[in-house]
Amino acid sequence: MDHPLSSTAKRHGFVSISFLVLGMLGLCPDYAHAYIDPGTSSAVFSVLGQVLAVLGVFLGIFFRPIIKFFKYLFNKGREYPKIAIPLAVVIGLAVLIGGYRLISPLLLTSDEESISMEKTQGKKVIVLGMDGLDPKIMERLMTAGELPHFSRLRETGSYSPLQTSNPTQSPVAWSNMATGCNPGKHDIFDFIKRDPKTYLPDLAILKLNKGALSSNTYTPVRKGTPFWEITAAAGIPSTVIRWPITFPPRKSKARVFAGLGVPDIKGSLGNYTFYTTQPIAPDDEGKHKVIVVTPNSGTINTEILGPAVGMKREPAKVPFSIIPDKTNKQVKILLDGQSIVLKEKSWSDWVELKFKVGFLKKIRGLAKFYLTQTDPLKLYLTPIEVHPEEPVYRITNPDEYAGELAEQLGLYHTLGMPEDTKALSEARFDEDAFLASCKEIMLEREKMLDYELSRFNQGLLAFVFDTTDRVQHMFWRFEEPDLFNPDKAAYEKYKNVVEDYYRWMDKILGKVLKQVDQNTTLIVCSDHGFSSFRRAVHVNSWLVESGYMTLTSTPKERQDNTLFSDVDWHKTKAYCLGFGSIFLNLQGREKYGIVSPDEARALSKEIARRMMELTDPLTNIKVVKRVYLRDEIYFGPYLNDAPDMVFGFRPGFRVSWQTAIGGAPNGLFDDNTKAWSGDHCIDPEFVPGILFANRKIQTATPRLIDLAPTVLDVLGLAIPEEMDGKSLFGG
Repeated sequence: MDHPLSSTAKRHGFVSISFLVLGMLGLCPDYAHAYIDPGTSSAVFSVLGQVLAVLGVFLGIFFRPIIKFFKYLFNKGREYPKIAIPLAVVIGLAVLIGGYRLISPLLLTSDEESISMEKTQGKKVIVLGMDGLDPKIMERLMTAGELPHFSRLRETGSYSPLQTSNPTQSPVAWSNMATGCNPGKHDIFDFIKRDPKTYLPDLAILKLNKGALSSNTYTPVRKGTPFWEITAAAGIPSTVIRWPITFPPRKSKARVFAGLGVPDIKGSLGNYTFYTTQPIAPDDEGKHKVIVVTPNSGTINTEILGPAVGMKREPAKVPFSIIPDKTNKQVKILLDGQSIVLKEKSWSDWVELKFKVGFLKKIRGLAKFYLTQTDPLKLYLTPIEVHPEEPVYRITNPDEYAGELAEQLGLYHTLGMPEDTKALSEARFDEDAFLASCKEIMLEREKMLDYELSRFNQGLLAFVFDTTDRVQHMFWRFEEPDLFNPDKAAYEKYKNVVEDYYRWMDKILGKVLKQVDQNTTLIVCSDHGFSSFRRAVHVNSWLVESGYMTLTSTPKERQDNTLFSDVDWHKTKAYCLGFGSIFLNLQGREKYGIVSPDEARALSKEIARRMMELTDPLTNIKVVKRVYLRDEIYFGPYLNDAPDMVFGFRPGFRVSWQTAIGGAPNGLFDDNTKAWSGDHCIDPEFVPGILFANRKIQTATPRLIDLAPTVLDVLGLAIPEEMDGKSLFGG
């Protein structure tokens, strides 16, 4: 006959087991999240069967001794304490959960792998991103037979222009591709954003986590879920390298090396330092990056400035010496026990730097020197990049992936945009130096791609090359010489640079095609195309002239009115910020808003209508193709962060650099005389990207937002409802 205690124990045991099963499901949020798709029920119940079987073993092994122990106490005739039953349950649960924790990784991993293999059926997806490749150039070179691998892919698979983002900016475009969503759902609308409470511009692609204990902590800026986090959560091996707007990489099961957006160790997107014995003119562009040095007995003693430290936020410093050798046109650099001899027109190897930032604490960085000239001294130092072996910020997920790449491949660039376009524009070095740097970066990326291809046997590999974008920005003046009238000798020297990079990408594609088998889907894409940037448009100046913005000073009085320094907000209805955005000075949103919500839409339409009449007096061209109201092109939870209007210029025109950060110079137009001669911040109609695939595309108008759902579809995963795109292959 059972003892009276046994029925109570059974009841408590049943309740504890019920809570235990629920608790176990709660202990595995990542696992549960991985299967939110039509296959959820089968996956969960399959796992539950295994879990319950394991529980049965645990119950038999661990509860029996506990029950026997209490029977022993009872049979001795001792009074049974009230705490005994709860204590027995707690002890049992502790043992059960501990045991479950020990074996669950093995159990769940094997199950994830089996489900992943069932879904993918051995399928692989390679996404090869090539920033800025333009259909016009692509088609011209394919017709000429100069891109054999692209031509082969077009003939055996698919090729199409790819509808780009609005606005046509890389952060927006790559975020569209990553999430399958419009900007209203991922919250990236421009390179630049504004704070409506201060009107001041800020970077939209880099955000310091101000509430963090560490000053070196950043928070992701892009919202939404990228496709690689979905594939990885489903147990599919996923590697993503240099995809823009992935800094800092979020914790996930995907292997990620962040791209555009990774800062230097000072927290900027990349500021060089220029050492010279030559005086700098007061109006020299970039003068804040110049250090004027003076020789002392033939030696120049100076320093490298690092990250700000301490209560006073003063930069940490590394002293070094420069010994010019004018006869041999070289310098010797003495730095932290290193002796570097550098000849004119040459780059140094990597220089490893250590900055003391606290008691027994140092930050490591990487940089390179370039000697432009010995007499007078002109010595360029790259931005100080995060050291991959000891990153001051998270640049990869998992953390150790950065070190793994360095161990396997050697030191490499970590900055989001290491190609220093500013240094070329500001004449700190010449085109040859810039191209040498670009070549090195491309070779680094190729080595990374080779490394990952060598071990890629299942799942997803996404890899982005973006040097192609930087080269076109800086060398488009040789692509359309009639617009820019370059020096004849320079034209002959650099006229093939842009096309040469297309040929280089064709060779890389050929390498990838060798790795493609019948189970591999290959997608090659660019985020946008390219056009000329011949005339700069001061949009804020137009708003002033049109009566929508009021300034507190006249053009003659203004020196530098960037950051909206001269704006009378109490008399201003609209302002421009970024590379294509106009905001209304809206009541209840902007600090000094004067436009009521009731009149906002009518005012937006009025500005749009008048802006489309803006005509360049030099060319007699109406410069604006179209103005888009925000609710015409965006929808989603972040709609309120969007600009009220987005305008698209015609080819040849672009927002001025001054306008982008809140300036309103005298006049409405200026010739663009900078090396930055190509651009894509115009109406999306004129600069589509490119799309190739080794399968037939089932739509005539593929879009960036179709990439993410296509990857999920190929790998057998459900496309989340929040995605705006559709599978290119009709899934």
